[in-house]
Amino acid sequence: MSSPQETPSAADLMRILAEMEQQAPSGDPGMLLRDEGNRLWDGLAYSIAGVRVVTAMGEVREMLPYPDRLTRVPGVQGWMRGLANIRGNLLPVVDLQLFLGAKGVVPGKAARMLIIRMRGIECGILVPAVHGMRHFEEAQRLPNARMKGMLGRYVFDAFSEGSGIWPVFSISALTADPMFRSATV
Repeated sequence: MSSPQETPSAADLMRILAEMEQQAPSGDPGMLLRDEGNRLWDGLAYSIAGVRVVTAMGEVREMLPYPDRLTRVPGVQGWMRGLANIRGNLLPVVDLQLFLGAKGVVPGKAARMLIIRMRGIECGILVPAVHGMRHFEEAQRLPNARMKGMLGRYVFDAFSEGSGIWPVFSISALTADPMFRSATV
């Protein structure tokens, strides 16, 4: 590569990015490789209908406060709360609790909107509270974990931490569900 005083060429930068991509772990969007091969899974922790869950950080693009204004859209399911103007772009907003058959998210200081973009769907998902990031070692994973009810349709594994279990809510599974993809009445 060039000397420390020279600006790297575009080819040098592309080569470095390609090397970084090859070294990155594949598969789970929440899995990161840390010191000496220790694999950690990073997720965003939040509540859905009173249940604490985590979602892979790679499945959530952004987190915003509950929108000040939502424009209702006629002819859609009740869980489709409307459209929000986010930095000049109209974004559909879904109340995840209503979608799952629970009470709707109440606007307030703790309520948040998670922005997702996956499988051709870009929308905001309302959740009642976010609990921050959680980091789990691969050894804490409970594969093939299942839950009952609507929430269970989107949970395929979990992590054990101390005395608690953290179900992994899959945004990928949510956006693949035909019921979620069709908001019209």
